[in-house]
Order: sequence, then structure tokens, then C-alpha cells
Amino acid sequence: MSDSISHRVGAFILRKNAKNSFELLLFKPANIAGAPVRVPGGGIEPGESAEEALHREIDEESGLKNLKIIRKLGTLERCWIDTQKTVCRHYYLLETQSMTPDSWDYIVQGEGQDAGLCFSFFWHRPTPLFKLEGGASAFLNPTLIPELYEDIPIYLTKLPALALKA
Repeated sequence: MSDSISHRVGAFILRKNAKNSFELLLFKPANIAGAPVRVPGGGIEPGESAEEALHREIDEESGLKNLKIIRKLGTLERCWIDTQKTVCRHYYLLETQSMTPDSWDYIVQGEGQDAGLCFSFFWHRPTPLFKLEGGASAFLNPTLIPELYEDIPIYLTKLPALALKA
């Protein structure tokens, strides 16, 4: 991977709820007012594949292990105006293989810039109006993740998206 571009991963993690519908794992930093809701992810270290980074980042940020990769959703490349740095984020769809709590707090492990922060995780059943901040929303739709929208009437999947305010 090129040194001039920072490569990162993002994880859309699903689980089946008690109603047998899929939910999406989201988090926000605990005790930081106005922090956006996000999906897990982070940087790819030298010599590491995107899939290895994906599993490492999920474990470091949430404590979840042994997740099944369903498919790669795609990549998104962005150039940040303030830093003039280009970031290429590889997004994947994964599913939990075991029961997980409905919500939990986790102290981030590892050596990254978020190490030691407390993240508050929760499962969310998004509607077509739900929108994540930043580039991740490009992948949150019925075409790329139909599992999340299986029981939503098709006409509702055509509505404009609204950002979730935490």
C-alpha cells in the first residue's frame, strides 16, 4: 500500500436480535459531549492486511473477537482539506458469531491515539432516515447492506437520509 495514502478499515458489524432482525453495532466516545456516532475501525499497520487490521481494530476498540467477514463493501478515498492528507478506508460487513450484550462500555486497548478512551457501544436497527457522519454513510443503504433493511417497506428505503444526533 502506498505511503502517501493512509489506509484504514471500517466495520459494519451485524447481529440478529430477539425478533430475528439484523442490528448494526455503533459506538460513541463516553463522556464527550457532541461526539458523533461511528462504526468501529482504524489504521492498517505496516505489513498488516486490511482483514488483519479489521479484526485487530475491532478487538482493541470493542473487545469483540471471532467475527465472520460477510463481504467487503468497498473503499472510500478522501482528502482532508485541513491536513492535505489522503485517507483510503476499506469498509467490510461482518457478523457476530455469539451472543453480545445490548450495550456495553469498553476501554480501548492498543497503542493508537484512542488507547485508554472509553467507548460506549450499542446495537441499532437503522431506518432509511438514519445517517452516519462522514464517509461511512455511503455504505449504509439497502443496496449494499440489504440485511439491515429486509423488513422495511421498499418505498421507505427511497427517503432522504438524516444524521443521527447522539
